[in-house]
Amino acid sequence: MRIVLITMFLWIVTLPLLAQEISTPSSLLTFHMGPSWYLGKQIGITNNTAHYRDDLRSGIAWEASYHYLLKTNSSSSYKFSPGLTYQGSQYKNSNEESSDKILMHYIAPQIGLFIIKKRFNFSLSTGLGWQAYTDKSTVFNKPRKVSMNKLAYNLSASGEFLICSHFGVSAKINWIASDSESYSVKYHGKKWDVNMPEKSGGGGFFSQLSALIGFRFHL
Repeated sequence: MRIVLITMFLWIVTLPLLAQEISTPSSLLTFHMGPSWYLGKQIGITNNTAHYRDDLRSGIAWEASYHYLLKTNSSSSYKFSPGLTYQGSQYKNSNEESSDKILMHYIAPQIGLFIIKKRFNFSLSTGLGWQAYTDKSTVFNKPRKVSMNKLAYNLSASGEFLICSHFGVSAKINWIASDSESYSVKYHGKKWDVNMPEKSGGGGFFSQLSALIGFRFHL
C-alpha cells in the first residue's frame, strides 16, 4: 500500500510537468556517469599477468558536454550541432607488491547530429581532442608515476527522454581511442622516457568504452 501511495504521489507531482509543451531547445548541457572498460594495450603498468590486467580494465567514467543546435527548417527534426565534451575515467588494481591507479582526462570539440522528437531525442557525435593519461602507481610502497599526453578521438551515441520542457534523462555510449609511441616514468627520484613501448609489450593502440547515464538540461 505504501508503494502504491508513493507512486500515486509522484505521478500527481510529475503530471503537470509532463503536460508542459515541449519546444526545441537552442543548446543542451549534459552530465553523465557510469561504468567504463579499458581496451587494447595497457601503458606502463606494474604487473603484466593476465589476471591483474583483466581486473584493471574495469573502471568508472564521468562526462560533461555542451551542444549548440544550429537553426534549420522549423519542420525538420534533424539538427546539426557543434559542441564540446569532457570525460574523465579511472581504473585501478593492486597486489602485495604494487598498485596501479590509471586516470584519463579527455577534452574535445564535437560535431553532432541530433534527431529531435516530442519526447525522445537521439544523437550521434564525434570529435578529435586531447587526452591526458596518468598512472599513479606504487612499487614496494614507493610512488611511481607514468604520464603521457596524446591526441585522441571519440565516437558516441546517445538517447534522451524528456521529463519536461527543460529537463531530460539521458544515456550515452562513448568510445575514445588513442595510440602510444612514448611515455615518461618517474620512480624513486628518477625520471626517464620510454620510446616505442609496443616493442616491450607495454604500449600501442588503446581505448576506452563507457556506458553512461545522467541528466540533460535544455537551455
